[in-house]
Amino acid sequence: MSVTPRIGPTPRVLLRQLREVMAEESDPQTRLDHLVEAIARNMVADVCSIYVRRPGDVLELFATEGLQRGAVHLTKMNWNEGLVGLVARTGRPLNLRKAKLHPDFSFRPETGEEDLSAFLGVPIVRSGKVIGVLTVQNRTSRAYAEDEIEAAQLVATVLAEIISSDKLLSEREAAEVEELVHQSEYEQGTAIIPGVVQGTVFLLTPRRTSKSIFAANMAEEKRRLTEGLSDLQKSVDDMMARNDAFNQISREVLEVYRLFAYDRGWARRLEEKILGGLTAEAAVEQVQKENRNQMRAAADPYLRERMHDLDDLSRRLLRVLSGEKDRRELPDNAIVFAETLGPAELLELNRRKLAGLVLAEASSNSHAAVVARSLRVPMVSGLGRLIDRAEQGDTVLLDGGTGEVFLRPASEAVENFQEKVRIRSERLAEFQQYRDGPAVTADGVPIAIEMNAGLALDMPLIDEVGASGVGLFRTELQFLIGKQLPTVREQTESYREVIEAAGGARVVFRTADIGSDKRADYMRGPLEANPAMGWRGLRMAMDREGLLRMQLRALIAAAKGTPLSILLPLVTTPREFEQARELIDKEIARTERLGEPVPSRLEVGAMIEIPSAAWCTSQLARQADFLSVGGNDLAQFFFAADRESEMVSGRYDYISRGFLTFLRHIARSANKEGTMLSYCGEQGADPLMALCLLGIGFRRVSVPASAVLPIKRMVGRVNLALVEEEIGRLLTEGQRSTLRGDIAALAERLDIPTVRFV
Repeated sequence: MSVTPRIGPTPRVLLRQLREVMAEESDPQTRLDHLVEAIARNMVADVCSIYVRRPGDVLELFATEGLQRGAVHLTKMNWNEGLVGLVARTGRPLNLRKAKLHPDFSFRPETGEEDLSAFLGVPIVRSGKVIGVLTVQNRTSRAYAEDEIEAAQLVATVLAEIISSDKLLSEREAAEVEELVHQSEYEQGTAIIPGVVQGTVFLLTPRRTSKSIFAANMAEEKRRLTEGLSDLQKSVDDMMARNDAFNQISREVLEVYRLFAYDRGWARRLEEKILGGLTAEAAVEQVQKENRNQMRAAADPYLRERMHDLDDLSRRLLRVLSGEKDRRELPDNAIVFAETLGPAELLELNRRKLAGLVLAEASSNSHAAVVARSLRVPMVSGLGRLIDRAEQGDTVLLDGGTGEVFLRPASEAVENFQEKVRIRSERLAEFQQYRDGPAVTADGVPIAIEMNAGLALDMPLIDEVGASGVGLFRTELQFLIGKQLPTVREQTESYREVIEAAGGARVVFRTADIGSDKRADYMRGPLEANPAMGWRGLRMAMDREGLLRMQLRALIAAAKGTPLSILLPLVTTPREFEQARELIDKEIARTERLGEPVPSRLEVGAMIEIPSAAWCTSQLARQADFLSVGGNDLAQFFFAADRESEMVSGRYDYISRGFLTFLRHIARSANKEGTMLSYCGEQGADPLMALCLLGIGFRRVSVPASAVLPIKRMVGRVNLALVEEEIGRLLTEGQRSTLRGDIAALAERLDIPTVRFV
């Protein structure tokens, strides 16, 4: 028995039919009617309808093929009503075999839909907001296939571009849609780089107009794409040639970027979209959207970083196709909005006009964040929905310290924000007076306040913020950004640049903390269910001894007879540290045999990041020259709460009796052995936490550069003997689990300033 194949939608034919409808010389309602007829015919649907969002969050039936024509502009559904309302609220497609069985189904007798069964609804989204819903229905009970859903989404994308034009809506109706899209917005994302700024939105990929959607001549569009890709590749090559002065890390980032520009797989996908009926620009945007969806779903942070580079190239290619100059002219006080941002694109922006960054996805260690931190540009991440809703030239308020962003703010919000800017400026001026002085408590105890870093570009901050040195220099970035393992020569050059830029200040180089949770694509290893607790850090380095010895060789060579501090990450047991120390001694002996200079003073430290090491602090303190507590990881393992998980990371307060008591045990054990101890991590940037650390025995902290001056200011007002006594009492006698409120009250009573500089 033969089976008649289902006739699926043909995107190329459908796009052509939509283009023909839009070219008609007829009134808007007629064009809408012809539009739904074409969609229903192409998708072999009994019904196709378009609902448009009206003021008051009402979804009004604007056109239909298959329902009663008398229901058009009569049927209206509230935002919380029916299947159409469900699609609008969630912003996601809804695919049902039997619509009537769904709990949100709402029957409207005037539509004549009583004999319908299957239902497919997709949102029509513009600037991140649902402005309508496209529905397809059939009398038979069936689930719509993936290609049908994709076809409906493609149509919805086209409708989103043209629904507010006077070709489909009246002037009044179009104005109402525009007002809906341009309402004030506020969201709080992830604070990446502190700073408070008011500026103007600059979209790296401006919104397209409807005229650039359909391909009138596929051969011509393919030619434009080929030439555009060639011009893009040449521009990238030229950029590399112009920037020979980039340091080694920046150069490796750009080399990976260039490989993507020449990727044939990317070009092939673009060509397929053009053959489907899109213009070159629309093809780039469609593939770019697909890449973003893949990027957001990727668990591997390195893969996500590579997708950022591809997103950057897509924007560059769009500018080439449109004839724009490759280096765009930013408005004054530009706040760049982008899904992602590659390092090349950021380096090419006009730094005098760049005031801030708002990205959909970027971690604090992403390439964009590394470069932006060096440029002192405030940055917030995790705001994909807000970016979708932004328009070129919108007013925006950004607070990189809190992660708050106001888009098209009301006048009251602007006034409040300007007051925040004024207060921040005054606070900055106040903090600057502490920059050059020593960090000493009110009762004469010196405290070392160092900063964290990860690039040579960060080193000028030592003098700018008055840090005593770099307590944690993360070396893994150089291992993660390239297509192959960095050579000893490349590592040596990078470390020597850091040492020279430090100008004699102490720099603690942490050997590469790479492995299961942080790996480049050239690295091979098992995929682990819990990578943060897996094959990483010193564990991986000892199993891959050659990798560690290469890095040690580079560090020794970079020191060139000057002092060298090496910190070993994720030490688990004293025996593990002892084995690593033996490797370091072998490399020193090798250097001496070759007649090359060895460090004038070598200190090797152990990083305490897991409880097993914490309970061995006394033994580690006898073996190591110094110890450093990695507070971020230690708290994660102490509370068994993944710091990357929004569901659990905020459930526990590190200023708690249990965790502070645990840290006090570490401090007492190290101090008893007379071993230098420091506390590294973002937690130390919290002045209340820094006060607690002083009170339980820490005399050295390494914090983000932005926290150095606030901590130094606080230290000068601390009577250490009194604070130790009071915090000891709270740990012994307190009743609450978290001590944050008690510590804040103590600081207020003792007149100790605990204000962050953000």
